[in-house]
Amino acid sequence: MKKLIKKLLKILFFVFLITFMLLSLMNAPIFLVSNQASDNDYSNWMSENLETSLFIKDIAMLGAHDAFSHEINLSSHVDNKASDSLMQGFIGRVIKGFSIRQSKTQVHSANDLLKSGVRYFDIRLSYNEIEDEYYTVHNYFSSRLFDVLQEINHFLENNNGEFLILDIQHTYGVNYSDEDDFARVKKYFFDSGILDYAYVNNIKPLKEITYGDITSNKSQAGVIIMSKFQTDDEYFWDYEQNIRSNWPNEDEFEKILDYLLLESESIKSNMEIMNKFRVMQAVATMDLSVGGVLRSFGSWSLLNRAKEFNHYLIEHEEFENLLEVLPIIMLDYASEDDLIDDIMDIVIDFNQDLKEKQ
Repeated sequence: MKKLIKKLLKILFFVFLITFMLLSLMNAPIFLVSNQASDNDYSNWMSENLETSLFIKDIAMLGAHDAFSHEINLSSHVDNKASDSLMQGFIGRVIKGFSIRQSKTQVHSANDLLKSGVRYFDIRLSYNEIEDEYYTVHNYFSSRLFDVLQEINHFLENNNGEFLILDIQHTYGVNYSDEDDFARVKKYFFDSGILDYAYVNNIKPLKEITYGDITSNKSQAGVIIMSKFQTDDEYFWDYEQNIRSNWPNEDEFEKILDYLLLESESIKSNMEIMNKFRVMQAVATMDLSVGGVLRSFGSWSLLNRAKEFNHYLIEHEEFENLLEVLPIIMLDYASEDDLIDDIMDIVIDFNQDLKEKQ
């Protein structure tokens, strides 16, 4: 009997040890990707390469998905308004390391993303009750919104001829028709100085705005701010009317590409959509199936999976055809040093050929 008890205790200890090791591995907050940015500075790629007559809706540009999630780490607080219930409470604490590896989509700040050539920013906002101010968020709170906007404003002050699209994809925990909720968010853009560069929505419809219009023929920088708030405010462009940004919600590379090709085909003959900003949501989303979870462990982090997919995408024979219809390329890990030079060469060449096509 004693031998049996000892044997059972050994088995239980072994099971406990294996479980502990698996949980420790799952929770390791290590991303295994490089923080190195490109040696080339693309701060002025627009002013150096674009014709002022180009319509901004057709200009190809690099975009960053969940653009300002670079400060997410093991000490970040979960945002209950934005995150899945699995990331909250006791279970959330147990799997936090794994969750943050699937939540951090970028490794660089606004300044470095801009230097890498990014001109479209997918922004997610939420009010951080602990800090008593708005933060950027992707499941977890990342950066103070005011700090991010100040960095962007500094870039705009010093880089005439560049224009940005700031797409406020989600503002969690608000009523989009509430004027007070909108006013609180707008104040950040006003206080940071961003509105000084914002192209207002009552001059021309989006389909008629040229690169020369938004930059005063390269003499200043410009911004268009997209918002889901229901407001007549001239600085904020209505999301539904002015942008097409459909999400594949897929994990397997081939399925993502198939979705993007179908999206492209459905848009081509629809002039109403062709007159909007058109976003290629080229991102791999973790599938909660057994296969999806195993793939997420195999690639370790969302950033690693993004690195694989980004190269798969731009090397695919259909990529430049996709650009014709979906010219805003929204990526995770958008500033990866091994990617930037290749993708910016494609973007610049595409835009230099665009004048003839228009």
